[in-house]
Amino acid sequence: MTQNVAPRDFVADHTVERSQRPMIGGPNKFKVAIFGANVTTGQGGLNLAENTIKLGNWGEIQGLAQKADRYGVDGFIPIARWQGLSGPDRPWGRQFETFTWAAGLAAATQNIQIFATCLVPFIHPVMAAKMMATVDHISGGRMGLNATAGYFKPEYRMFGVEVPEHDTRYELADEWMTIVERLWAVEDDYQFDFDGDFFHLQGAQSWPKPVQTPGPMVMSAGSSPAGQQFAFKHANILFAAIGSVEHSQSVTPKLRENADAAGREDLGLWAGVHIICKDTEKEAREYLEYVEEKGDYESALRYKHIIQNGDSRGWSWDHYKKSEDPKQDETIKTFFRAGLVPLVGTPEMIVDGLQKLQDSGITGICTGLVDYDEGLDRMNEQIFPLMRDAGLRA
Repeated sequence: MTQNVAPRDFVADHTVERSQRPMIGGPNKFKVAIFGANVTTGQGGLNLAENTIKLGNWGEIQGLAQKADRYGVDGFIPIARWQGLSGPDRPWGRQFETFTWAAGLAAATQNIQIFATCLVPFIHPVMAAKMMATVDHISGGRMGLNATAGYFKPEYRMFGVEVPEHDTRYELADEWMTIVERLWAVEDDYQFDFDGDFFHLQGAQSWPKPVQTPGPMVMSAGSSPAGQQFAFKHANILFAAIGSVEHSQSVTPKLRENADAAGREDLGLWAGVHIICKDTEKEAREYLEYVEEKGDYESALRYKHIIQNGDSRGWSWDHYKKSEDPKQDETIKTFFRAGLVPLVGTPEMIVDGLQKLQDSGITGICTGLVDYDEGLDRMNEQIFPLMRDAGLRA
């Protein structure tokens, strides 16, 4: 019997330079990634607006990733959620696991960088290193890791794990990432032992190695002192904890100074941005009002409570307007846009905001969209051309 085998180019371990991947190298001066398209409503926020991600079938997400790939978006990044806030029929109530999500999208795309987001207390580092290397081969060297130390107490309880103290979470994450990096590296021996405070391994090994050398790129969102130290040691991108374009002008330069002092002049500083783009400012403001009217207040209140009780130090409420009326309280309404920096207006206004972020030291954004399908089209047809005119995109 003759076996038909599809021809393919051979790709060995460590054959693609990580520094040349889209989200680190590549032609675009200011990087753009799509954020959160693995949970219902995505990073469009905790709202019940129409045309949000429903997570009804795989084709919905695959189609968004392929559209982003065709449009030249640099990255596609999920959020790590294992549990919804207010039930499966509400925002974030359905979730695709991110490593298998990444594997599926890696096989269905050509150029875009595909990430998994990992809550390190729940996934063993040997398992994570192997899954990452596998998806890196599926994608031909386009895999990335968003490593998070965790804070979400209900999910810890679901896994039967106690939430460690804040800095201890980063000590665990540091040990976890050190193991992953060693598993990706080629050493004199093909295996190693590891005896740390949190992990005790004998004969640890992982083959094949990733396609990227020295390994898939890593991003981190921790902006506390402990979170920054983790990023300075292990990450290629660090998310800046900023609430607005104006807030970035005071926060990001300090973060840049800290990174440079740690010898990480190469560390990219990114922001999470929630884009509402319409043809006129009036239409954009009206749509923002619609999103807030459709806001899921129950989920937003619960999420704020979880963040406050999970000792998440990346959130600062100081610059938000507070009110006894939940519908006027900006600390609640911010979750209708998933806590991301708001950019609302015409394509020209959106690009002006992106330019100001870059001027403050931001080198890329992960963007959440209410209607991802329409939002991607507007990005391609209206925003990217203006970004090219401004010198932000190639």
